[in-house]
Amino acid sequence: MLEIQNLVLRFGGITALEGVSFTVADDEICGLIGPNGAGKTSLFNCVTRVYLPTEGTITYDGQDLLALRRHQVVQKGIARTFQNLALFPSLTVLENTMVGAHSRSTPGLLACALSWPTTHRVRRELESEAWYVLEELGLADLAHSPAHGHPFGTLKRVELARALMSRPSLMLLDEPAGGLTHAEVHELSELILRMRSTFGFSALLVEHHMGMVMGTCDHVVAMDFGRTIADGTPREVQQSPAVIDAYLGRTA
Repeated sequence: MLEIQNLVLRFGGITALEGVSFTVADDEICGLIGPNGAGKTSLFNCVTRVYLPTEGTITYDGQDLLALRRHQVVQKGIARTFQNLALFPSLTVLENTMVGAHSRSTPGLLACALSWPTTHRVRRELESEAWYVLEELGLADLAHSPAHGHPFGTLKRVELARALMSRPSLMLLDEPAGGLTHAEVHELSELILRMRSTFGFSALLVEHHMGMVMGTCDHVVAMDFGRTIADGTPREVQQSPAVIDAYLGRTA
């Protein structure tokens, strides 16, 4: 579904990505690992058009993503969660979830201003769909409470619910286990696998928690200093000398 070829990203004299190539297949969870500064989030930002790469191609379901505007990426079925939470604290959990559907079914400005019947119908449909998503993620009891004040692990699930509301076929998960306890990481791994089965999406997962990566992903790509250093099954990547060097180093 997602094909990245020879991707290069430079900021002046700094090269963030240098010739990165890999694919994410249909119905696959692909892990993207590497030390801090390896270029993982920069790659996410290229896929979602926050950055325009210097060289290379990114195609999704046969379409050139680099030819799209930023707001059109989610309309093509690509949703994203963030390393740092990007929720609206004053909105309720239900309202934050409904925001995820903005790209596909929001009435126009005139319809909202005049409060046309179609506006109310669309809102009722979105609320019903959001309730279903929240129930699947175990968040329905919190639907009418403000987003702020909840535990970090709960807010991570709210962000996942918002992403699911766009009905993605590809989910970009940027360090979803960051800041979670060991028990919460295990629950999140099971939740991602269950959500893939329920909602039917592929995923590109950036994560430092190796237990989660190796237990959740079908395919793993390892990066270091903006380059791809390994690409294969979790076991193959885990045993790669280049990956061991990048994470642990060698004795002098």
